[in-house]
This record gives sequence, structure tokens and C-alpha cells, in this order.
Amino acid sequence: MFNWGRPDPLTRDLIHLINARRHDHGDADAAVDTLQAFLEQGREQELLTVLAALDEEMAEWLFDLVAEAACSVVIEGEADEKPAYAVMAALELPLQANLSEPLKLKIDPLATADLLYKHLHLPAGTAVMVEPRLLTDATLEFLTLQGLNDHLTALADSQRPQPIAARLYPAVESTAYLIFEVIGSPEPGLPESLDEQDRRALLEGLVAQCAELAPAPQMLEAPVYAAYALFDAQNAVRLHRLADETAAVWRDLDPIVRGRTIVHLHTQCGNGVYMPVWTDLFDPELPEDHGPAWTSPDVWVFTADLPIEWPGEMLTNRLLAEGCTRFENHIVETPEN
Repeated sequence: MFNWGRPDPLTRDLIHLINARRHDHGDADAAVDTLQAFLEQGREQELLTVLAALDEEMAEWLFDLVAEAACSVVIEGEADEKPAYAVMAALELPLQANLSEPLKLKIDPLATADLLYKHLHLPAGTAVMVEPRLLTDATLEFLTLQGLNDHLTALADSQRPQPIAARLYPAVESTAYLIFEVIGSPEPGLPESLDEQDRRALLEGLVAQCAELAPAPQMLEAPVYAAYALFDAQNAVRLHRLADETAAVWRDLDPIVRGRTIVHLHTQCGNGVYMPVWTDLFDPELPEDHGPAWTSPDVWVFTADLPIEWPGEMLTNRLLAEGCTRFENHIVETPEN
């Protein structure tokens, strides 16, 4: 007889909030509480597994809640007071080309806090705390949603702030991340847009502090929950490594075989989907039933608010730089698509 196991109470809560969403009802605050409980118990991977199984619309909805759960906590106060929040946010900033190592990427946290307070038009009574270094894709790759939540919870409890990352790593893409916390906000959300004047003044103030930043205000967008920056950075690092590995295998092929090899790029279709990307190397002179000459491991990326062409474009550009001109992009579609 099979020994069927019942889901634990927290898993049942997750199932209930997903079903509530499917039927257009549910409590967003209760959903965030449930997701925070998953993070506090070190069960982040379970949430990512659920995201991979959901359809496009549901996955994007759940990811928004996961981002809020990881990066927004209630500050304890008197029972009759209006709730105040601590929110961890990120700005993605453009970097100069041809950066030297080691990376400096230092900023003045006090001056930057003043810039953010002014140009994000934060409510009176809120305090801004800025991480003293800009971070890189590879730095953020080592962080987790649980780590973000633990860091923010410590700040909300008035514990002494610790750096969110101990060291810098070389940038993978031309992006640096400014991580900051808004303490005492009346809302758990973030500004949804930046006026042109604020965008320009904010980036000018940051470039004056850090010469490694590029003066490209058109690249600056409204801040997002730090969880979004975390997933963007992890995507960039993973896809970069996938491209490097594929290029290395392609270079090691016999020159005659290399000249006729076709690279299949398997990328995802849709927004808000957590799913694998991989590459195959095909030799058209081999029989059809032979299959690919080499297949890369799966690389899992999450496409929340990213254009669906982005992974394929990144891989294609890397292979073109190596001299490979024969490739095809194969869209991996979700069942709903």
C-alpha cells in the first residue's frame, strides 16, 4: 500500500492562495505572509519549483508577491499606529566600457541617500540607507531571496547594518546595482516612474561620485524590489557562462566540422516564466537520428519583465563574437502558448 504524505500546513497555504488567485479572490497581505514564512524556513527552492510549474500569468503574479515578500517587512510599532515598512530596492546603473580591475564602484552612502530621497520623492519621515558599494551581476549571483529578507528584517529590528555583500566581483554585463533600503515607508511599494529631470539629476549625482558609471540617463529606470535585480543579475551570469561554454566547445571542434556546425539556441517564450535555456551543436552531415554532437546543461532563468528575445540575443552576440555564424533560435513554448 502506498504511503501518501499530506502536504504540511505552509504548503497547503500556498496551494490555497494560488487557487484563490485563479478564482479572482484572495488576500494579498496573507499571501505575502505565507511567502515570507517559506523564506524564513529556508524553502526558497520550493517557491522556484512552483514558479516553474505555473502558467505565464500566474508565474508573473506569484513572482511579484515573492519579490515583495523578500524585500518588504513591517516595522513593529504600537498597535494603534498605521503600519510602516522597511523596503529593499535596487537601481540598475550603466557602467563604462573597458573597466579596469579591481573594481572600485564606491559611492558616498550619505550623499546618495540624499539624492534618492529628493529625486524619488519619498514620503516625509522615511529614512534611506544605502549600501556603500555598487554591486555587480556576479556579486548578486551569490545572494538569495532569504538573504535579502534576513538583511532587511535585521534593519527593521534596528540591528546594526551589515554590508549585504562582502566583496565585489568583475561585472558580467555592463550594469552595476545600487542597493538601498527605505525605512519607515507608509507603503510597501516603490515609485513606479522617474521624471526626466529627476532621472538626469540622480545619475549625474552618482557619476560625480563614481567615475566607472556611464552618463547615460536614458538607461536609468524607476527602482525595483532588490529581488528583481537579483534575478536579472543571476540570469546574466548564467547565460554568460552558457555562452562561454558553448563557444569553448565550438572552438575545440575540428576546423572542418566547426565550419558546418549549426548552434541551436533553445530560449523561452513568454513573460513571467521560470524555465530552462540550453544549446545544442548539430553537424548537418551526421544522420538525423544521431542527434546533437553536444548539448549544454540546462540553465534556469526567470523572465519577469524581460523581453523574450533577451536570452537568445545575448547568446547569439557572444557566438558571433567568436566567429560562429550558423545558428538557429528555437523557442521553447509553455503549454499555454
